[in-house]
Amino acid sequence: MKITPVILAGGAGTRLWPLSNDEKPKQFHDITGDGTLLEATIRRLLPLNPDTCVIATSGTYEKMSMKELDRTGLHGKVLVEPEAKNTAPAILFSAIYFSRLFDDSIMIVLPADHYIRRSDIFIDTIKAAILEAGKDNLITIGIKPTSPETGYGYIKAGGGNGTAFKVERFVEKPDRETAERYILEGNYFWNAGIFVWKASAIINSFKEFMPGLFREFTPLLSLSAEEIALNSGKIFELKKKIFSNINGISIDYGIMEKAENKIVIPADLGWKDLGSWNSIDEVLEQDENGNRSPAHNPVFVSSKNCSVFSEGRTIALVGVENLVIVESGNNILVMNKNNNQEVRKVVEALKKRKE
Repeated sequence: MKITPVILAGGAGTRLWPLSNDEKPKQFHDITGDGTLLEATIRRLLPLNPDTCVIATSGTYEKMSMKELDRTGLHGKVLVEPEAKNTAPAILFSAIYFSRLFDDSIMIVLPADHYIRRSDIFIDTIKAAILEAGKDNLITIGIKPTSPETGYGYIKAGGGNGTAFKVERFVEKPDRETAERYILEGNYFWNAGIFVWKASAIINSFKEFMPGLFREFTPLLSLSAEEIALNSGKIFELKKKIFSNINGISIDYGIMEKAENKIVIPADLGWKDLGSWNSIDEVLEQDENGNRSPAHNPVFVSSKNCSVFSEGRTIALVGVENLVIVESGNNILVMNKNNNQEVRKVVEALKKRKE
């Protein structure tokens, strides 16, 4: 069966300001030194020999997305969402496109902005998921937790065969005590938002569990795949009307929490959601004083546990500790690592200035 990845690349990632912003989000930056996050996501899939690929994003990022796709040599399309309405509409949109392109296919759905260290284990895990998806199951990849993380949702696994397990339930972000209990129990896994299923299976799930949303998208079923992918003219106006009529909802809430045929495959992928500057520290090599940078051009003198991200300028740190320094365009961030979650306040303050 055809292999057809869907990469969700519409988020702005403002917690990584100033590098990540509305004009150029984090998935289009080389944050780790391994190429842009979107490029790395595409290249990670190449050993599966995908037949084609879809990047679902907004019109603002269409050209940037196509550039990243072209760089990898993988054939594909950018499906432009007229409005951001969360993951469920983006996935249904992509599934309908593939249903018109092929009789059926195995969709691999994954975010554009995650880091995975163990690419070989990732490929083995996806291959196992493809086998399960062939049985008309909806597969999610569960990340084996390395710490009692309170910033992630969890998946509770039930009975299984040692590789694949029935999903007992999805769990919201827990408090610290609950997360520690999950670690001890051993059958809870981080929800990374990576899914594998047949295009036909997920379309049938939308028909069953989200009939109203599916009904809005039915006009696309009379179009060819090439027409569905058009980003101008009357067809794009039709897509704008569809997206304006629907509510935003995640695939977890809309489908996965309701479906019976859901399977989790746990894996230790060296996975990280690069959602904050401190999270990036965990994927970068450090020197003998704990300093990090993907660019290898800063100068550290008598400084400890500092991270520097520069788009070209040489940044020198002297006699300081526990700082993040980011230079991007005309903006500079200087942050104590203990205040990692307050970057959003900067973004909010800048938006108010423009009002």
